[in-house]
Amino acid sequence: ADDPQLNCRLYEGRNPVRIICDTTLRTPITSFVVTDAKVNRTIIATACRDKEKQQPYLQAGCEILELEKDENGVDLNQLMDKLGESEIDSVLLEGGATLNWSALRSGIIRKIQVYIGAKIFGGIGAKSPIGGTGFEEVENMYHLEGISYTPLGEDLLIESEVVRICSPEL
Repeated sequence: ADDPQLNCRLYEGRNPVRIICDTTLRTPITSFVVTDAKVNRTIIATACRDKEKQQPYLQAGCEILELEKDENGVDLNQLMDKLGESEIDSVLLEGGATLNWSALRSGIIRKIQVYIGAKIFGGIGAKSPIGGTGFEEVENMYHLEGISYTPLGEDLLIESEVVRICSPEL
């Protein structure tokens, strides 16, 4: 199982505030981001209002940010508003297909960085980087502008600005 550290690996680098989107508080209490929360600030954004379920995370040093739930999980627009109130104005999202779709759909994505490794897993059950329902109509898609490509050894980094070209009611 994946147990990300979500920290800075640079010598003398500053660790970011870790923000975990966990709609139902399923993050293992033994995970690194929880056990390290007294050393490095960790905020868990959740729709779970069960104080008993929150207690182990609070005891471990995590902060709990209760948010509303939307169709994809925690309300990411509300999360961005709350983070802004705390003077956090930039977020690096590292997530799976569901969180990536939710962030894209909610309109909070301004720039993407996609890392492509020099390995192919494939298979019909292979995960896509963007989950959700996707867009059926071309006019509802997002457009990428200012695309750059950076080789990183055998891997590749693709960076781009994200422009929404669809109607705002989506």
